[in-house]
Amino acid sequence: MYKKSIFIFMAALSFFLNSAMFSPKNFYYVVFEENPHIENMKIYSKGIEIGKILDQDLSKENKLILTIAINSDYKDLIKTDTVFYADENSLLIQVSDADTQALPEKSFILGFASQPKLVWFKAKNKLKDFSTAAQKEIQKIIESFK
Repeated sequence: MYKKSIFIFMAALSFFLNSAMFSPKNFYYVVFEENPHIENMKIYSKGIEIGKILDQDLSKENKLILTIAINSDYKDLIKTDTVFYADENSLLIQVSDADTQALPEKSFILGFASQPKLVWFKAKNKLKDFSTAAQKEIQKIIESFK
């Protein structure tokens, strides 16, 4: 029994050390104009878990800021034109194929309550620079928290 307990303890310790030490996280903030009511705390890209939601801050006007952690293996997905959207109570990332700059850690990223809302935003801003439009929207949402 003693050997079995030690084996289980060592296996659990190894799992937690691998998770904590070898998967450093990069932290960002995702801002939403309206609360998408996300229940699943994991973040996905093409069906692969790339990070998780750490915290949620809801304003009186139902605007939301999420604090997220992206696994270091996927931090190259976070660029100036990256956005997030909610889909079936999960948070998904939309990555551009354009060769844009990496976004520094602790940056604000625009989020949408659904994929159709993301498509509508892109359509409205097609003639404008998308990154500039996203930054203006982020600032407007952040100002509502003050």
